[in-house]
Amino acid sequence: MHNSLYLSMNLPCTLFETVSRFDDNSADDMRYGDMGEHDLLALGLNDISAKVDPWRLIRYDFPHPRYVDGMFGVSTPGRKISHDECVDILFNEMKELSHEFSFWGEYKSLIGELIDHFRYGNGSAFYSQQLNSAFHERINEYSLDSPLSIIKTSIKKNFDPNPNSEYHSPLLLDIKIKLFKSTLSKFNSREDRINGLGISIHDIAAQKITLFRLEKYAIGWEGTVDFKAQDHFGLDITDIKNKFYNKFRFFRIWFFLQHHKDFAFKPFFTNFDSVERINSYL
Repeated sequence: MHNSLYLSMNLPCTLFETVSRFDDNSADDMRYGDMGEHDLLALGLNDISAKVDPWRLIRYDFPHPRYVDGMFGVSTPGRKISHDECVDILFNEMKELSHEFSFWGEYKSLIGELIDHFRYGNGSAFYSQQLNSAFHERINEYSLDSPLSIIKTSIKKNFDPNPNSEYHSPLLLDIKIKLFKSTLSKFNSREDRINGLGISIHDIAAQKITLFRLEKYAIGWEGTVDFKAQDHFGLDITDIKNKFYNKFRFFRIWFFLQHHKDFAFKPFFTNFDSVERINSYL
């Protein structure tokens, strides 16, 4: 058993926290059932589905000619369906369209789980060990300006047995200052555009980094850092007005299902975290 010394600092200590709050139900992308037909059409959302007219509850007899994002404007014959049938069709279509962004890798099924939770979860928070694993991998990708690298480097320098004569800020303050210039871990790489992570985690709304434990030994040190993150599985008006998102039927269906007053499926918080054990020994 190592002979260790618990450092005299107040732990746990929050090293970094985004301005955006966790569990912010007042965020625009957490609204639902707040629009009628006029509001949605005013946003240009007249072409929602290639399989059903959700305004009139009519299922097309054959695939809608406007399936290439509004390229054609031909009316299509169909049959009247119930509201529940329309919901089934829209969610199935949303899942099919998600494959455009999620067709490779171990996380490709994640978006399907999130779509199911959007439908059946009634706004409850979503947790996934698979997502925690993906976050752990992203945190540990080496980069000089990544939070984990900054934390390790700062502690190592602070415990350097041969420091130079320069003034050093107190350790925790030094880490906090440097983390403001760090690049937070996100799922926005090129690979994430096709592996299911980019579409599943639209953006990371809030992050928090906490140092829980730090012990110094005669031969080195070790510690524990907790990374918490939260995304909103919801879209707001800014999202749907974005030219990139608006051109994809996937996002138009998502926005419709969330915001139309007669559908009003609840957005939710996606929570994920990773506990990192850090150390350095002589």
